[in-house]
Amino acid sequence: MTVSIENDGTVSLKITRDFQHPPEKIFEAWLKPELLIQWMGPTNDVYVSNVETNPYEGGTYHMQFNEPNNQINKLNGVYKIITRYSRLVFTWVWEKPTEGAGEETLVSLDFIAINNGTRLTLLHQNFSTQELADRHHWGWDETLLKLERKALKILKTGV
Repeated sequence: MTVSIENDGTVSLKITRDFQHPPEKIFEAWLKPELLIQWMGPTNDVYVSNVETNPYEGGTYHMQFNEPNNQINKLNGVYKIITRYSRLVFTWVWEKPTEGAGEETLVSLDFIAINNGTRLTLLHQNFSTQELADRHHWGWDETLLKLERKALKILKTGV
């Protein structure tokens, strides 16, 4: 994982993780609501509901994160690039009252086929502060671990 400050003063983070599933299955786990709902969120106590995706370039997505303290955090964005099974780019915008609400960041996912699986590289850019980037680093790191743990169960069916 790397966190860096860009020339424009924004902060970005990059995480690479290997999965023992082909790119097609890992890619689809990011677009299908019935799969997202099973793994998105950093812990088992934080779960996603009300997921809507319109997976085409220019299409939108919406999801709601439910936390153990009954706090609800809503997220939305727009799909910018969808190159089946290799690249996915979308905006990431939290709604109020979540910290950083209204600030548009950009998530880029690259899916590379490797022996027995997929190397996923996640680049999340345009954070206004190091603190927001650090929070998202923790969230993404734990979320990708959760996807890895649950992948066998949720990805065993065909794409």
